[in-house]
Amino acid sequence: MDTVDEIKQVLEKAYIEGIHTTQDEETIRSGFHPDFKMLVLNNDQMTKISIDDWLPRLEEMKKANPDMWAGETTYKWHLVDYHKYAAVIKMDVHKNGEYFSTDYMLLYKFSDGWKIVSKVFSI
Repeated sequence: MDTVDEIKQVLEKAYIEGIHTTQDEETIRSGFHPDFKMLVLNNDQMTKISIDDWLPRLEEMKKANPDMWAGETTYKWHLVDYHKYAAVIKMDVHKNGEYFSTDYMLLYKFSDGWKIVSKVFSI
């Protein structure tokens, strides 16, 4: 498997399957580094969200819009780029046929493989 496929596989499993489809904590944590931070911009203020903080937010989002979260999640790769042990991806995510977000993720390659270390997004 080439490096781009390895990176995509991490995103497909931990992010698309874990975050967007099953919300299974083990699946999510398999591809996210323990020190992961999602940077959230709201009213010109930036908040850093860890995986531990993000999991309860997912449950709230599912409760607020169960039909969207019950539908199929699809995605489109715009960019997968890497050099040695650092990578960046850009992808669009659709839930239940509707645009959900454009995500930018940073990954590092550790001894146990590629891990997502940070995310910014636009919705």
